Amino acid sequence: MTDPRVASGGYRYALNPIQWFATNDGWLDPDKGPAPRDLLREIARSGFQAVHAQVPAGWTVTEYKGALEDAGLKPAPGYLSIALPEHGVEMPAMLEAARANAAQQAELGLTDMFVATRMTRDAPRVEHPGIGAQFDEARFAMILDLIDRASAVIKEEGVRAALHPHIGTWIETETETRRLLDSISADQLGFGPDTGHLSWAGADVIGLIGDYRDRIHVMHVKDCRLQVRDAAKAAGKTYQQTVVSGLWAEPGAGELDLAGMLASLGSDFDGWLIAEVDFPTLPPFECAKVSAEWLASLRRPLH
Repeated sequence: MTDPRVASGGYRYALNPIQWFATNDGWLDPDKGPAPRDLLREIARSGFQAVHAQVPAGWTVTEYKGALEDAGLKPAPGYLSIALPEHGVEMPAMLEAARANAAQQAELGLTDMFVATRMTRDAPRVEHPGIGAQFDEARFAMILDLIDRASAVIKEEGVRAALHPHIGTWIETETETRRLLDSISADQLGFGPDTGHLSWAGADVIGLIGDYRDRIHVMHVKDCRLQVRDAAKAAGKTYQQTVVSGLWAEPGAGELDLAGMLASLGSDFDGWLIAEVDFPTLPPFECAKVSAEWLASLRRPLH
C-alpha cells in the first residue's frame, strides 16, 4: 500500500535518533540515551511516525514490534556496521552477523538496509577525515569482496543492502563509492547515500545521486556547514575536532543544497528519507521535532 505522504506528493521519512547518543567530544555513546521504550515514545512525540529499526540487545523482534506499536511508530530501514579483520572479526563471523541482522529486518517487514564498514576511534581516516587518507588497492579489493559476500547473504534473507559511504571508514570518497557500486550488481547492492558525509568528503552529491538514483531506496538526510568543513580540513582537524567545531546541523539549518540533492532522486522516488543529526545544535527532542517538521514540508519535484 502506498504511504499517504507519498500519495500526496511528499516523502516517507523516519528518524535515526543518533542525537540522543552524541557525546561532548564529538563521538557516540550507545549507553547515553534513554531506555528503548522511553526513546521510542520521545521520537513519536516529536512528530515522527517511523524510526530507523534497531532491535535492542537482548530483545526479540516480537518484543521490539510490540514496543513500536505501543509508541505508535513503524519500522524504517536499519543499519549494519560491518566489522573487518582489523577489528578482530573474520569473514565467517561477519557473514553470520550480516545474515542475522538481515533476518531481523525482514521479520520487521523491511526490504532494504544500510551497510557500511565499521568506524573506530584513532583509525587513520578518523584522524584525517574526508580526504580518502591511506587508500590502498589491496585493502579496497578485500572490502569489495567483503561487501559482495555480505550483500549476497543479505539478499538471501529477502533484503537488499544499500552501500553507505561514511567519513572515517574505508569507503569514504566519491571515487571509492562509484568503484564499489560499479563492481557489484544493482539487484544485489543498492546505494544508501548520506547528504552530509558525502559532502564532507567533497563529493558531487547531486551528480552521484542522479547517476545511481535507480539504486537508491534509502537515504540519510543531514545538513552541514561547509565553511566549518573547509576550515577543519585546512587545519588538519580530526573527525571529532571537526564535529565539535560545528559541522553538523539539522536539515535546512546548514549550507547544503538539500533541495537539489532530493530533486536528483526524481519525482518517482518512493523510498525512505531518514533524518540523522550526528551532533545536534539543539537538545535531542527539539532536534527531532524540527527535523520532522522540515521533512513533512517537503514535496517531490514534478515530472
